[in-house]
Amino acid sequence: MTWWGIVIAAGAGTFLIRYLPLLSGTRLARGEGRLSRFLGALGLAAIAALIVLSMSDLWWQAPHWRGGVRLGLGATAVLLVQRLTPNVGLATLVGAGVYGAAGWVLAD
Repeated sequence: MTWWGIVIAAGAGTFLIRYLPLLSGTRLARGEGRLSRFLGALGLAAIAALIVLSMSDLWWQAPHWRGGVRLGLGATAVLLVQRLTPNVGLATLVGAGVYGAAGWVLAD
């Protein structure tokens, strides 16, 4: 797949994630249907994907302690923000930011 194909696929996916809830707004408002359950789990899936991607540093042949520290700080930030606010998106954003900042600070 070319870069343009990836960009178009990502754009289409982003559009559908925002557009599909509008199509079935009444069922989503009542909390019924498969789409409602899917969208309810989407935030947790994003956090899980970030954790798996963050753990890739620990899977290499010569893992370094910095990867574990970054993962621990990012996960702690996600848990703390999720505990303080019920906003999964904010928790994901803060966790990713803390993970990135820790990588920048702990760089060689």
